[in-house]
Amino acid sequence: MEKYTRKFLIKMPDKLGDGKGYKISVYRNEKNAAVLESNGETYGFEVIAEITGNAFYSDEMIEKRGGKLLFLEIERRWLVKIPDSLDKYESHYIEQAYLEPANGFQGRIRCWDDKFIYTEKARTGSSMSRIENEREITAEEYAELQKKTILNVIKKRRYIIPVGTLKFELDVFENAVESGFGIMEAELPEETAEVQMPDFVEIVSEVTEDSYYTNRNFASMDKIRLVK
Repeated sequence: MEKYTRKFLIKMPDKLGDGKGYKISVYRNEKNAAVLESNGETYGFEVIAEITGNAFYSDEMIEKRGGKLLFLEIERRWLVKIPDSLDKYESHYIEQAYLEPANGFQGRIRCWDDKFIYTEKARTGSSMSRIENEREITAEEYAELQKKTILNVIKKRRYIIPVGTLKFELDVFENAVESGFGIMEAELPEETAEVQMPDFVEIVSEVTEDSYYTNRNFASMDKIRLVK
């Protein structure tokens, strides 16, 4: 059996083809994606990202996830006015920075209170959904990755606001030009899920589909401008 040198995460094809020069693996609990192995050619399949050597997609890790390839983060995002009544809510201090994009993934490191987290994300074609792989790392790993970061470090306090079955996350940024504004997000079980908003938060606008209002874009600014 031929041993292939490169692996790609691909959208689940309508037809798998005859396999000449490549191998496709499908997994029992994944309907949206598959793994293509080849020596570099992608044979017309729709590639999400290259995963050669990516530990998140090793056979061992996929088996531990019960055959799931994708962890999808589905969320909506709003520009809001910061309410006065946030002190009673759980909150966390976050510093995060970005790594140079590679193989279709955007890497990010985050210091969350006293934890260190590495995350990589890839687009799915939907403004609401992203592939998200995440693992906790050591302080030493974090320090090494800090040397490879690009752009500016984002510093913010995140407030957790539960409403029904959802948890809204309201980010208040340091180094923002305008005071009184923040970005609020909600992670959803599916893209069509109904959202009951916190009734004490004034929504300026929904910004889910506006790439301006991403943390990655804010990291490109010396001072964060929340209002265009």
